[in-house]
Amino acid sequence: MGEVSKHSRTNTTTLNDHLRELQVRLVVCAVALLIAGIVVYMFYGPILAFLSSPLNAPLYYTSPAGGFTYVMKICVAGALIVTVPIIFFNLIMFVRPAFEKVLSMKRVFTVTIFSSVLAVAGAAFAFYCILPGSLQFFKGFQVSGLNALISADSYLGFLTSMIAMFVIVFQIPLIIAFIDTIHPLSPRQLLRLEKWVVIGSLVVALLAPFTYDFVTSILIAVPIIVLYNLSIIIVVMRHKRKNSKNKATARSQELATKPEPINTSAHLPPTGLIGSTNDVATEYPNLATPVTVYRKTTMDICRPAQHQRPITQVAWSQERVVKRVQLSRKVNLISDIKVPPRANHISI
Repeated sequence: MGEVSKHSRTNTTTLNDHLRELQVRLVVCAVALLIAGIVVYMFYGPILAFLSSPLNAPLYYTSPAGGFTYVMKICVAGALIVTVPIIFFNLIMFVRPAFEKVLSMKRVFTVTIFSSVLAVAGAAFAFYCILPGSLQFFKGFQVSGLNALISADSYLGFLTSMIAMFVIVFQIPLIIAFIDTIHPLSPRQLLRLEKWVVIGSLVVALLAPFTYDFVTSILIAVPIIVLYNLSIIIVVMRHKRKNSKNKATARSQELATKPEPINTSAHLPPTGLIGSTNDVATEYPNLATPVTVYRKTTMDICRPAQHQRPITQVAWSQERVVKRVQLSRKVNLISDIKVPPRANHISI
């Protein structure tokens, strides 16, 4: 118990640790924003022409520092767009300790990539689809005798608010998928809530400050409805994949715990010739089948030793031994090496 409590105390994260990690994440994001802002400042001329192209009108500033302020705002906005993946990654990593069981590192990288792609898609949709219609709608309400004098700050605020709204709206699939990961959602429940999503999207489109015409409002409401239905499809696919994985796991556990059937059939050896084609043809399909090995269960009975007759050598063998002994004696007569007599020699 002492070791467990000690281990739990060492793994607990204090408030100072959270604040220190938040400080590190903020410093990383600030450095990334600074570097991206410097890069955007080097190309602010083409960026300014690109942003003012849908307006088809010159921009003005009403203060001595208006031009500098406008350029700095462009650098900040461009740096935010460029560093979206870094900001999302640090935000997810900061909240990851609370959802460590469902947020693996692989899933963190996947969510960061998809979130960045959806953010860029939302910004592109706002700039290319919503902004031209909104500007055209407001130009139609020009009063005779009055000329539009659009300031750079007001135009940039109008554009950034529109882009920020669609960047957030395009994150709906990831938000619903994240909620489904923490607390599983029922697809039927999501389908029942779809009518309220349609009504809410129309209300948001009508209350948006950058458009009041019907066509642009529909263009704002349609992506919300489409993204919500895409979220339902993602939830259904996740549930199907999870159910199939659970079934496969249960099946493997069942096969692992289920005892194998005992093969009681006797596999006798073939009675024919070993090299015959009939034996090969009959035994080849049975190579993969289990073969029962029989164990010896009886005990050998020790019998007493029986008297055996002595072995007598034949005549030619005795003659051969005698000749070998005589030859060895003759060799000993003419040799200086004396061979000791054998223990078992044959006398002649």
